[in-house]
Amino acid sequence: MIIHLPSLQSQHPHCRANPQRFRPLLAMLLLAGCTSAVQPRPQPVPIPEASIRPPITPAVPKPEPKTASEPDAQLARGPDASPRIPWVNPARCLPSCAFDPANKLTRVNDRGEEDEKGRHRVLSEVREPLVSLLTAARAQGHALRIESAYRSYEDQVRVFTTIKEIGRAARPGHSEHQLGSVIDLRIPTGAAIEWLASHAADFGFALSYPAQKQRITGYRPEPWHIRYLGTALSHKARDEKLSVEELLRSQPDLGESGTCADCPHPASHAACGDVTSAGRCDKTVLVFCYEGSLASVDCASTAQTCGQAPGKEEYDCLPSDSSRSGDSHSK
Repeated sequence: MIIHLPSLQSQHPHCRANPQRFRPLLAMLLLAGCTSAVQPRPQPVPIPEASIRPPITPAVPKPEPKTASEPDAQLARGPDASPRIPWVNPARCLPSCAFDPANKLTRVNDRGEEDEKGRHRVLSEVREPLVSLLTAARAQGHALRIESAYRSYEDQVRVFTTIKEIGRAARPGHSEHQLGSVIDLRIPTGAAIEWLASHAADFGFALSYPAQKQRITGYRPEPWHIRYLGTALSHKARDEKLSVEELLRSQPDLGESGTCADCPHPASHAACGDVTSAGRCDKTVLVFCYEGSLASVDCASTAQTCGQAPGKEEYDCLPSDSSRSGDSHSK
């Protein structure tokens, strides 16, 4: 509602110093208009200090440092790390005695060629390097052929329990042949033996049982027994004159072994009994305790004798003037 009081507005534009006759009306105006423009401001309500403090976030305990488990430690080797390779000797078994790479094997003939009727089996990845090795050998006049390759645990049981020559066959579970990457070659001459020792590494193969290493490997020398490791490791073994056993001892992180506890046949286990690490001779047979397991090597198989070298306590196979390449069955 608007009230027009021209004389009042002209004389008293701001509603101050009103005449007495207008006092009642002025009071009404003050109540209706002027007071509305000067309403007192509301006083702030005091807020307790505690209510304006920032909220307290509960402390979250830090997790304890995690100790790497064995699988984590394996991953720490990095994505490009090579897989570990089985480390097999008279005391070490395959990671599993039930290991069977059957679905990765290829059947081949004596020349390494794929053959559905071939009597040998090798890992598929090994076949091409093997063929290249045999082809190169023939080109140099060395007619190398495959004598034996993959053998299952059951095959090794049969070989070990039927063979008569002491130390000629490894106990089941301890044979590299179960891997599928090992080949025994038929080597016709001493020159072929020398050629293989010099050139096998060029194709990724290493000698598992070189001459004069029986105390280290636990097996008799077998110059025909080769194992595929790839060119890098094979060249290292050749250049440093190492057996596969010595190579793994120099770099133990490369290898893995089983405990032999899962091997079902009693022949997989052989305690040393009263035989010490120094060993003894049973005629031509060297018998010694190899890392807690019994090892036997017939020194006569390489035209050597069993005895003690001058100044040494250990018994060993001692070289004689004659030697022979031996037959072609191995561990």
